[in-house]
Amino acid sequence: MILQLSLLLLGILLRAVTYHFGLTSVYNQKFEYVTPFTSFDNLFEAVHLMSHGTSPYGGSHFHLPPIYLWLFRWVDQDSFANWGLRIIFILIDLICCLLLFLIIKQTLGQQKNKMLNPKFERILPVAISSIYFLNPFTIASCLVFCMGNFTRLYILLSIYLALNANLVLSTFVLSLAAYTEVTPALLIIPIILLCIKQRSQLFKAKINQNKSQVKRTQEKQKEEKKQQKTKHKNSNTFLQWFLGIFLFLFWWVLLLVLSQLMFNSKFSNFKININDPNFFQHFFSNNQYFTFLKHTYFFLLNITDLTPNIGLYWYLLTETFVVFRQFLVFTLQFINVIGLIPFTIRFRSYPLFLVAVITSSITILKAYPTLADFPFLFCILVMQPKLLEKTRYRAFFIRGFQVVIGLLSPFYKIWIQDGTGNANYLFGISLSFSFGEILVLMEMIRSAMIVITNEKDKKKEKNSLQYYISTKKKKSSQRKDK
Repeated sequence: MILQLSLLLLGILLRAVTYHFGLTSVYNQKFEYVTPFTSFDNLFEAVHLMSHGTSPYGGSHFHLPPIYLWLFRWVDQDSFANWGLRIIFILIDLICCLLLFLIIKQTLGQQKNKMLNPKFERILPVAISSIYFLNPFTIASCLVFCMGNFTRLYILLSIYLALNANLVLSTFVLSLAAYTEVTPALLIIPIILLCIKQRSQLFKAKINQNKSQVKRTQEKQKEEKKQQKTKHKNSNTFLQWFLGIFLFLFWWVLLLVLSQLMFNSKFSNFKININDPNFFQHFFSNNQYFTFLKHTYFFLLNITDLTPNIGLYWYLLTETFVVFRQFLVFTLQFINVIGLIPFTIRFRSYPLFLVAVITSSITILKAYPTLADFPFLFCILVMQPKLLEKTRYRAFFIRGFQVVIGLLSPFYKIWIQDGTGNANYLFGISLSFSFGEILVLMEMIRSAMIVITNEKDKKKEKNSLQYYISTKKKKSSQRKDK
């Protein structure tokens, strides 16, 4: 407990010191942390336009949904020197750290076959959460007021609520993540699977506690009860699937309708009056009907802004012909949807790892990634610690990422500031960075496959032993009867 508190205080102190020395102005110009979607300067400009009565989506800078304008409407010119705003982003990182600690601790407690040492199990949740909280990339994103921290918070909170079998709140928090960015909507399938698994485990635990000591001898009653249980389970799973998808879509549509009402009431003559009998007619006939979707979701899916970042899409879309642009955008955005189907089929009985795989694929294939996504990807993949023992090439990955991350800013300076290089310098190093992330994901999938096959072999051995013992007992009883 003392170690945890000391690490949390150290992370808060590091952020406060960097704020005090004014490093935000330095990191605010870094392309590794600032993108057209996550930039806080764009939000400040949108708030300034909104205060003067003009639409924040009039230009091509702001691309967040309208609710964030309402949340940060109190931001002024001295926003980077405002301690209230600094405390908000420090708290976001702190909550993410605590959620990682609770998720890893809960997964370690639910393991039946404990493969790790008890000392290592105590240290591991603290180590992984402190890697995220004390990482220089997360500290830099906190300094820059990166708006991508909100999506990371929503994803971790939805995973934690799903582990506690809370379907309503987990779908609501996931809808908040899908409201800010579109791609986290793919996590609805593993989140529902995780809720179903956790509820079944809780149900089994209650049955084991309330077991009666009297054993029923009739075999017919047992078979009938088994059939009833299977029918009841199938109906419950179908209801949970339907309820989870319905709740997720309901929360998402509700957020969109609220943002539409806020946007129209601020920038048009449309007045919010629910008691009006022609309310829905005026709502749908308005000229400003969901115009913010073009500047938010369509911007992310179409990848209109091609400013250089640590991703790959900006280079690929600048080098392609205009005729093939839409086809390339469609294929790049459809990769995550294609990968969702085989991953769910293979890891449907391991939903927590399925969540980790899909979130990591989403972060790798982002249109506007930042370096703050890298520690988040690592901590998400290591949520199941038994996979760490089967991984290979750890030293190679660590040293390779050190070299690649160290060369990102020099190559950007050679191309943009000095003018002595070209775009291939930055694209080559960003390609190697994303290729390293893909290799890490493939290695974790390989280790998960090994763990799954080992568990299946152990189950087969147990079943064969039980069958051998039961047949032996039957033969001995038949001999006694004769």
